[in-house]
Amino acid sequence: ALSSGINAEYGGRTFVVSCHEKDSIARLKANILHILFEMGRGSHQFRLRFKNLYLKDSSTIEEYGIADSHVVKMIPLSYKSYTENPLISSTSSLQSRETEDNLQQMLHKEVDTLKTREKLCNDIQVFTWIIFVFGVLAFLTEYWYTAFYKCAFAMLALYMTPKYTRLSGFYLRMNERNDVRILFLAVSSLLLFLTNAGLLAILHEVTCPYVSVFPYCSGTVYFSVVIYATETVALLGFSILAGHLWRNFDFQIGNYIEPVLIEIRDIKYIFAAAKSKSVKEQRSAGLDLANMAASSADNKFALVTQGGLQVLIDLALSEDEGVRGYAIEAIAELLTIKSIQTEYVELGGISTLMLALHSTDQHVVKESLLAICQLCRDHENVMATILGENGMDDLCHVISNCRMDCVRLVAGIFLDVSFTDDLRGELLRHRKYVAVFERMIRMSDVVTQQLCLQALEIIAISSPELITAHSSLIPALLYATQHTNDLQVRTIAAKLLLYFAEDPQTVKELAGCDQQLCGTLATFVRTPDNILQCIASKILFSLMQADRKLLQDDHLMDLVTTLRQNAVDQEAWVLSDKILLMKNSTEI
Repeated sequence: ALSSGINAEYGGRTFVVSCHEKDSIARLKANILHILFEMGRGSHQFRLRFKNLYLKDSSTIEEYGIADSHVVKMIPLSYKSYTENPLISSTSSLQSRETEDNLQQMLHKEVDTLKTREKLCNDIQVFTWIIFVFGVLAFLTEYWYTAFYKCAFAMLALYMTPKYTRLSGFYLRMNERNDVRILFLAVSSLLLFLTNAGLLAILHEVTCPYVSVFPYCSGTVYFSVVIYATETVALLGFSILAGHLWRNFDFQIGNYIEPVLIEIRDIKYIFAAAKSKSVKEQRSAGLDLANMAASSADNKFALVTQGGLQVLIDLALSEDEGVRGYAIEAIAELLTIKSIQTEYVELGGISTLMLALHSTDQHVVKESLLAICQLCRDHENVMATILGENGMDDLCHVISNCRMDCVRLVAGIFLDVSFTDDLRGELLRHRKYVAVFERMIRMSDVVTQQLCLQALEIIAISSPELITAHSSLIPALLYATQHTNDLQVRTIAAKLLLYFAEDPQTVKELAGCDQQLCGTLATFVRTPDNILQCIASKILFSLMQADRKLLQDDHLMDLVTTLRQNAVDQEAWVLSDKILLMKNSTEI
């Protein structure tokens, strides 16, 4: 359903449009234009907005998550002159008028095509009734038995011929496979046409073989000739009309309008609007640039070649969230091309993306993070620039203030950074950064936990001291093992706890988390996973070696006994057995 929102000129009317999830937004708008055309508003210009986000013509309905019965608002456009700059006003207005003229031409062309479809369907119905009437009269002809298949064809055609009107569309069942139906009827009518032509030839050659005696043929023959000749003409007409209708069915609403809507405006006009002081025109330019960047690789390179990156960087610094959002979205699209990334970095665009992370618009933040992720994955040297100055603070701000999908992207960036030898230490350089990792570990989102823990694991493998220097991670890791059902999260958290258990400086702090530690070890011991059992045995062994007094802890020793009895890993059994031997030797 599409709502005109608060637009008074439609009186709050709601239009229901049927579309496929793979259809583009441009095709959706084409359907609405047809409805407006019937209201006398075919020249009305508008944009669509869903969840406070303007929809790009080149994107699909599925990409925006628009589902059945969702409401999309129609926002009217006004192509007024820019009073701030007469030159920009004249050029941009001219371009807008050209686009609108083309759009109106295509709309009228589509309407004419649908009118033709309606007329063809009606004409075929007329020819079908003619064939049926003369099929009945064929019972009185020389070859009366031909009437059976002619009447049968006519009845079949009456059933299968689509019933269509431009305003209402297809009736009832006539809404699927119409092209197959009409093609079958076209071929069948052509075969009947050839059959009737053959009957006329037989009447001439056999019944009345000589023209000179044709006048003396019986009245039945005369009658047969008239009936067959009329049927032949009707069948030929039916076949031609059915062929035209079959080709017409290739057309769908939006076939002509969609290319015009997606067609990119001249870049110089867009740049002129982008440099205008009017926020409204900057928004329009930003949306056009986002459409252009999303349409094709050729358009991406054309935009960059003519200085589009600098224009987008300037727009991304706008105080208006709408302008900034479109600019960041366009930048994210452009940065999918590796060669464009280099030029963007050289222009100093990274600082623009980092600044956008503080936007109050979650969409702007997400698009900025997508662009940063793309840069991190393709250019390792860019990571130093991203983390430089206040880069980590900017990323930490996202974790504290943004939606979970944005937090996931930040966790992914941290994982990319952890693969770089010179930079992974930056992730844990300050206590506040460690606190951010602790917060992500405790989050309920499994994907965030996985990415965060993988980054810490890579750091631990290369530089264990960086992990063990922050014992405040221990409670968060213990929490993760007990509050998740994800095996990967539990396993990585267990491996990280093992680093603390094997470090002489932190093993006592691990033992200090008595209740949490016992709960975690109990989970590991009772699991059928051999890796977790092995890690549990190593942690228990390290604890006992560090402090022999723990051998007298009944809870821990019960866990050791249970592990020895249920061990599915040989190493886990051996270590648990050693612990029991240590206890026995201590008692002796």
